[in-house]
Amino acid sequence: MDNTLLDNDRVKQDIRSAVAGLVAADRASRFWSLYEEVRNEQGVVDFPETLRRFRRAFPDEPRAEDVDRAVLSVPFENYLYARAMDVVARLWHFGDVAILSDGDRVYQPAKIARAGLLLAMRGNVLVYEHKEDHLVEVERRFPADHYAHVDDRAALLARTKKSLGPKATTIHVRQGHYASEPPSGPPPDIAVEHIADLLTIEPTRFGS
Repeated sequence: MDNTLLDNDRVKQDIRSAVAGLVAADRASRFWSLYEEVRNEQGVVDFPETLRRFRRAFPDEPRAEDVDRAVLSVPFENYLYARAMDVVARLWHFGDVAILSDGDRVYQPAKIARAGLLLAMRGNVLVYEHKEDHLVEVERRFPADHYAHVDDRAALLARTKKSLGPKATTIHVRQGHYASEPPSGPPPDIAVEHIADLLTIEPTRFGS
């Protein structure tokens, strides 16, 4: 999802700019320190909890509702990578398609739905705090002879390869701030620069 189908780095940059334009610099800085505090505690980004803590820290902030709106009303459909929806549509010709995403249980599903991806996935969306720990559940939910894992993080692809071996084809989309992250394990079977590049890959390379 993030930095695979949707440019999450740009989302965060635009939220940062919006918050900076709404509140004093010290409060904007505190917002992002709370963001990191929550992420470190929970292991995932959780904007709703960040907003709750921001309100507690600054109960007198007159623009608090505007900050909430800036974070919770992002038009995520505008941040999809070029031809991401075309890629999803093509992959449905090869097998079942699903999103397996890290995130909190409120904001992340809402992001996926608002971007139009819940509909594109025909409801096949799973959100976990640490998706790499749930491959057995994914196999149970989507039984298949072969899986293709498309991700922007080489380290997570390596985890899948270690777990599923030749039963999985791993595809690294080198987008976003993890683009140059080392795999720390088996290298990806396929590497591309943009999600749209999957439109040109032969179906057999997905393992179908």
